[in-house]
Amino acid sequence: MTLLASAPLRQNRGGSRGSSEFRIGFLVHDVSRLRQMVFDQAMKPHGVTRAQWWALAQLTRYDPAGGMTQAELARLLGLGKVATGGMIDRLEAAGLVVRKADAADRRINRVYVTPRGSRLLERMVAVGRDLNRSVLRGIPKEDLEATDRVLTALGKRMRGMLDGDAAEE
Repeated sequence: MTLLASAPLRQNRGGSRGSSEFRIGFLVHDVSRLRQMVFDQAMKPHGVTRAQWWALAQLTRYDPAGGMTQAELARLLGLGKVATGGMIDRLEAAGLVVRKADAADRRINRVYVTPRGSRLLERMVAVGRDLNRSVLRGIPKEDLEATDRVLTALGKRMRGMLDGDAAEE
């Protein structure tokens, strides 16, 4: 991230707040960061850290039935395999996940969410729902629908860019 992208917005001489190209990245990042902080605060009484709840969410988001390899989870989390292995160790020690040998390749372990981890995930979903109700209160439905469409389109486009898909919509 460049210094410019991480710096707070400053008013220019004309009094406007920077270009829309700059603001979208800043606003998406800032709102995401703030939401994570609020969610962290709400999850603290449940004894789960941000890294742990993010890993649990990813484990069920992409392949809830088949488990996931450490390498797959590391890629989704944006972490190295060693750091991810340590996190899986902590989640396993807490009884939230279990490692099992892959059916096709015994050299590979797959990580599965345990029933205890599933109960924690259910609590996370409930906390997230309550948080969304509080955060989104008073914002017109049309604005929320437009925001959803725009952010979904941006995410799809950027995933395509990362995958090397140059096709524009």
